[in-house]
Amino acid sequence: MRTQRQGIRWHHGPVRFLLIHGTSQSPAGWLLFANALADFGHAVEVVDLAQFGSDLSSAGYAAAVAAAVESKAGVVVAHSGSGLLLPAIASATDAVAQVYLAAGIPDGSRSLMNELDDEATTMVHDDWIGVDPTTDREIARHFLFHDCAAAISDWAIGTLRSFVPAAIYSEVIPLAPKIPAVAIVPDRDRTLRTEWMIAAARERLGVEPIVVPGGHCPHVSRPADLAKVLTSALSEG
Repeated sequence: MRTQRQGIRWHHGPVRFLLIHGTSQSPAGWLLFANALADFGHAVEVVDLAQFGSDLSSAGYAAAVAAAVESKAGVVVAHSGSGLLLPAIASATDAVAQVYLAAGIPDGSRSLMNELDDEATTMVHDDWIGVDPTTDREIARHFLFHDCAAAISDWAIGTLRSFVPAAIYSEVIPLAPKIPAVAIVPDRDRTLRTEWMIAAARERLGVEPIVVPGGHCPHVSRPADLAKVLTSALSEG
């Protein structure tokens, strides 16, 4: 995997990871990546946002997650749409680092809906707009799992589930600049535009993104490689 150096050292040795699923996969979608992180000696906890309902604010989800997790002060990884929740969850759980994995990064001054109204096709691919991969297997294969081996794609289809936290889409969500950030950007993402994620990482988070090969779900298609890259990113210096 090709990476671009972040230039900050945060942690050496095993880390506790808290994994936050996106809007189209259940927590089961983390299984391969969680196993890969465990192979590096890391502890892993996943959380199911859907148990808290779909109408909380970002602060509400953050408080619910903080109350539910076994341990705080870890590294929070958010995939895809849950990037909008990452700053609040990272703050509420006293995270030592926050990781945006193929994720939306809040603007900090506009809500997601306002940003999409202003520049939807700058942020997402045209043919992704209005698509729901949880209702059609072939759509899911095309947009989410196109870089997966056939058997992995078949498994991943079983992890699909819709989670739509509608209230947060109209929120202006503040970033958490005091918590070190990592942005991992797939170079062949068919949902969010790669160039948008790169620019957002630089402009909003102030970090140089780590660009990895493949599509929107590298935790599914390349879990061992992703675990290696993330472990390295959190310990380099």
